[in-house]
Amino acid sequence: MRKMIILWLSLIGAFLTVLDTGIVFTGTVKIAADLHLSAAQLSWVQLSYALTYAGFMLLAGKLGDLYGRKKLFIIGLLIFGVGSLMIGASNNAAMIIGFRAFQGIGAAIIQPTSLSIITDTFEDEELKKAIGYYSAVVGAGAAVGITVGGFFASFVSWRGGFFVNVPIALIMILLAQKYLKNEERDVSRLDLIGSLLSVVAMGSLTYGIDGSSNPETVLLISAFLWIVFLISQKAVKNPMMPLLIFKSRERFGAYVGSLLFSAAGVIFWFYIPQFLQLKLGNNPFVAGLEMVPMSIFLFIVALQVRKVTKQIGNNAVMILGLLLVLLSSIGLSLVSKSSSYLIILPFTLTFGFGFAFALTPLTFSATNNLPKNVSGAASGVYNTTRQFGAALGLALGTCFVGNLSDVSTIFKDVMNLASVLSLMGILFVLVFVIRKKSK
Repeated sequence: MRKMIILWLSLIGAFLTVLDTGIVFTGTVKIAADLHLSAAQLSWVQLSYALTYAGFMLLAGKLGDLYGRKKLFIIGLLIFGVGSLMIGASNNAAMIIGFRAFQGIGAAIIQPTSLSIITDTFEDEELKKAIGYYSAVVGAGAAVGITVGGFFASFVSWRGGFFVNVPIALIMILLAQKYLKNEERDVSRLDLIGSLLSVVAMGSLTYGIDGSSNPETVLLISAFLWIVFLISQKAVKNPMMPLLIFKSRERFGAYVGSLLFSAAGVIFWFYIPQFLQLKLGNNPFVAGLEMVPMSIFLFIVALQVRKVTKQIGNNAVMILGLLLVLLSSIGLSLVSKSSSYLIILPFTLTFGFGFAFALTPLTFSATNNLPKNVSGAASGVYNTTRQFGAALGLALGTCFVGNLSDVSTIFKDVMNLASVLSLMGILFVLVFVIRKKSK
């Protein structure tokens, strides 16, 4: 029973961080109207969250190794809950942007800590099963968030989508206090310079990709900061990001494969709801409901991945999933001029199938066979690559769209982009992950 409660705490924690991204996707129009936000201010509502979410994730993973998962998980929930409360109460641009950034810090703590709690608590087949559940809730979270956000935006208020996090976070804090173990950790080893460099390097990278008006300069600065950060990690005795994490060819391949996979996936999550509203003429709630079949299908398939893996192997499941994501993107590109939901639906279902099949083995390859004293750092790196992949996918999508105004043309172009990213992910996994396993 204790293990089951710990698993649910971890899953709901991971789910909340993804859920809020989807809520914002369908609530943007109402948020902008209610708070009188300009287009630039509205983009910062999402960007401020993305910056702190990505920027603090590496640090959060390492802090879990040093200070213990229980303390950090509770702190993350507290920050996330307070941030959600204040976002819902916001009455101007500065307030909502500032507390979205604050909420992102909480999400950056919760996400890698949730995964580390799972890898610390379970082993062997139990671990594979738990990671399957983790993949299911992460995959379904964005689509559920789109539906929840659409419901609140259409019938109640966009604020309700954030207020609902507060009692959930409070209940989880109480349960975490009771059921998570107190761990004795050595708190004297925090790499302060590396911690600061990691936050600034990742934050500047995300900003350079998604928010800067002068991305070339910001990305150049970010590249310099990353070089300094990596050099510092080789020089210190107890690095913030142990480089031994990358010694495994399989793990390195899973990181980059997840980055490309996430870049392709976020294009789907971001542009499908817009297509359903702008091309098919649906309101946010109906568009959200039209995502529900895919969400349910994704969740059910993700729960069966472990059984399928036993029968055909981890390699086959991983490649099958990535191929289905690729085929879904190609299919959606081909039907971009359609105005029928029934024509779009099958490709959303195959995407859900592929997403569920690909995410579980990628997560397992990225976090398996690591000592507990670096599992938090490894989870932080893995979740950071996924978050960076999402930022990269949105930025590339914006570049492809440019000044286009035709919905069908925009949708076709971004789905072609998703196809290219998926294909690159497949090739990378074949070379680094599967080739390594076959040796």
